Amino acid sequence: MNEVKMTHRKFAGAPLAEHLAAKNKGRISLLNSPSREQVSKRRLYKWSEIPEWQRDNEHIISGYVIETNSLWACLDSLFYLHNETVNVYSHLLPGICFFLVIVFNFYVLERFETTSLIDYCVIDFFFLGAFTCLMMSSLFHCLKCHSLEIAIFGNKLDYLGIVVLIVSSMVSILYYGFHDNKSFFFMFSGLTVIFGIACAIVSLGETFRSRDWRPYRASLFVAFGLSALLPVIAGLLKYGFKETWARIQLQWVILEGVFYISGAILYGIRFPERLAPGKFDIWGNSHQLFHLLVVVAALCHLRALIGSYELFHSQFFQ
Repeated sequence: MNEVKMTHRKFAGAPLAEHLAAKNKGRISLLNSPSREQVSKRRLYKWSEIPEWQRDNEHIISGYVIETNSLWACLDSLFYLHNETVNVYSHLLPGICFFLVIVFNFYVLERFETTSLIDYCVIDFFFLGAFTCLMMSSLFHCLKCHSLEIAIFGNKLDYLGIVVLIVSSMVSILYYGFHDNKSFFFMFSGLTVIFGIACAIVSLGETFRSRDWRPYRASLFVAFGLSALLPVIAGLLKYGFKETWARIQLQWVILEGVFYISGAILYGIRFPERLAPGKFDIWGNSHQLFHLLVVVAALCHLRALIGSYELFHSQFFQ
């Protein structure tokens, strides 16, 4: 996803912070949390009926699966329509497809006389990163209605999946972009891994997830995304514009960035649901559009990676 999905604001609101503060002091307020008897099977709830911790987007008025405290109830939500259904399946189905390509890549990847096991490992590294990101996202959206604790844990996994996708995307394209300059490849790959570890730590650590750390978390993810420009600049200086364009299929990389950024902007400004609250509860809201654009961006990166692989074996070995 993405270099840009880092702009997520899930659970960043004051109600959640207050809820967590109360919990840490051993005095959780159950206000607005219905009893098991009150929760009807497969009934959908409105914004005004759900607990404070479930409230994230005030423009989504209805279609909520209320706190279930049941894994089976969460899994059952896969089989009826609610306001997280598209978020679940828009990443679940593409994630499965990416996994299937890993399994059958010997049949779907064009082979050259010079194709080696390392090529499959590099390309599968990206597929594995995309699969991990999409499946963690899908899992989060499926289980977030379970409870506050599970929602927070799932949100951490969601962020971790983003980190994995960024690392796998950058390292895979760097391999072909700097195939004849291993020092550049290892330097930029090492920088990517270091940024990835740092972002993983601030995503998973409780200390770094506080509201006070929010600007620093955001800055780190932005820096992680912008670090992708460094190898591009290095390539332009070393190989020139035309060869750099061909080596990393820059047109597809640019499109990838456009889709990621567009999705992040839509998500950030809550468009289009902010224009007509309640009209996009089930279909077409910003989070769903963001998910779809993330998948399109990942496909753009795949096209760039395959193009770089084909150029590497069809031209540089001639």
